[in-house]
Amino acid sequence: MRVLIADDQEMLRELFDAMLSRDGVAVSLADCLDAALAVVEDNVAFDLILLDYNMPGMNGVDGIRRTLEQGKGAPVALMSGNLPQHVVRDALQAGAVGFLPKKLPPKSYLEAIRAMAAGQTVNLLDDRPGDTASEPPASGGQVLTSREALVLKHLANGKPAAEIAAELDLKSVTVNFVVKTLCRKFDVATVDDAVAHARKAGLL
Repeated sequence: MRVLIADDQEMLRELFDAMLSRDGVAVSLADCLDAALAVVEDNVAFDLILLDYNMPGMNGVDGIRRTLEQGKGAPVALMSGNLPQHVVRDALQAGAVGFLPKKLPPKSYLEAIRAMAAGQTVNLLDDRPGDTASEPPASGGQVLTSREALVLKHLANGKPAAEIAAELDLKSVTVNFVVKTLCRKFDVATVDDAVAHARKAGLL
């Protein structure tokens, strides 16, 4: 798999390079949109192009459109530290295959990148309006996003990921990412253990 990562933060580029290369991904790097498009022009098509929303040259969603036009058919995804919901929706409507926040564990980045390169849409923005995190419980100390809390409630009712995705109007891959995130937050290995931990911590 060949991936182009474009971000104006050198440290982040180096982290992505080390993380993905370790798992056999061929990584090319650029520090702005124009540099990314030059890399595209000089190479065979990439399996995925991942763009930082706020780097030089992007001009918002226009940067995605430019990359799609000049990207030799490669899927294009967006990443950012924080974006309003409407910007992510505009990006997806413009043709982006996904959005990744800059706060994921390395394994989640790799899984998301592989999924998008395979043609899946991955939007990991917590897009419930007006509420990005639940109040921390009196015991346990975990803070859940509203999406994590919703998925957790459905898991507690014994629903599978596909059914949860349909009810919440999400992609199954997104629900699976949320489940893995919950397991990591609770330091457990299975869904049943996550639900049991959540009940004990007062999250259900």
